[in-house]
Amino acid sequence: MVQRRHGRYDVLVIGGGVTGLTAAQHAARRGLSTALLEGEPLFGGQIATVEQIDGYPAAGALSGVDLAVGLVEQCRSLGVVIIEAAVETLSAEGGGHVVAAAGERHRARAVVVASGARLKQLGVPAESELRGRGGSQCAWCDGHLFRGEDVAVIGGGDAAAQEALVLAGFCRTVHIVARSPLRAKQDYVARLSRLGNVEFVWGCEVDAILGSEAVEGVRLRRVGDGSLSDLACKAVFPFIGSTPNSEFLPPEVACEDRYVLTDAEFATSLPGVFAAGAVRRGYGGHVAEAVGEAVSAAGAAARYLRGE
Repeated sequence: MVQRRHGRYDVLVIGGGVTGLTAAQHAARRGLSTALLEGEPLFGGQIATVEQIDGYPAAGALSGVDLAVGLVEQCRSLGVVIIEAAVETLSAEGGGHVVAAAGERHRARAVVVASGARLKQLGVPAESELRGRGGSQCAWCDGHLFRGEDVAVIGGGDAAAQEALVLAGFCRTVHIVARSPLRAKQDYVARLSRLGNVEFVWGCEVDAILGSEAVEGVRLRRVGDGSLSDLACKAVFPFIGSTPNSEFLPPEVACEDRYVLTDAEFATSLPGVFAAGAVRRGYGGHVAEAVGEAVSAAGAAARYLRGE
């Protein structure tokens, strides 16, 4: 059962991903009254769609969902108030901070912004119309729907490589389409290169998604000469980067390209407000880093409240 309360807290954490859940847990462990706000029904953020977590100490075969569920349970056992509501605004008021969400006002002496980032869209014709009909951004969720079919993964980073590895276990052919060769971790690149059903399409970007009732293919534009070609596939999985969820922040919180700027202590330009994880400029993109930043931000918030 998700708790819904409004009141005053020592620390209010914005975001229910791995960063936010970890920050809330560590704030509570320091004896601080803590609440966490999350507007999405699925906790864990983007990690919740990952089949198996790589690069997380002692994780083994842990899935993103398993990690998120464990963090939520730990937060609740520590007395963290979990509020299911999307944040609308954050403002400084009366020596503290007020967060408005779903028509309620929540007050805190310190805030940790861990609102994460959302996956970018391709922004091409038919993308929104065919979402859920071959258009997806979760191989773990939807890959089995395309068993034995040809699919396209768009992007050349770690996320695209991870999704392609998952899809390769279901699909006849996985086409990886990117403007340049993979920039993902070498481990991912090596594993993909060994698979006989993975094909690389370099030097191209998606010009349109083809199909009326469902995805039938993608139209590719070659970088350089602009020539067009069609690639037949039954599904498209774009992973071309992310956009930070920082729209609710006030002007007093300095940002660069919508990413929150912090100092070495994860403090923002607004006293009492800290930021960690994918919403922050300089975040490295790995779950272990998300956890480390969250612990540090919670510690910095505690020191701020002690006047240190």
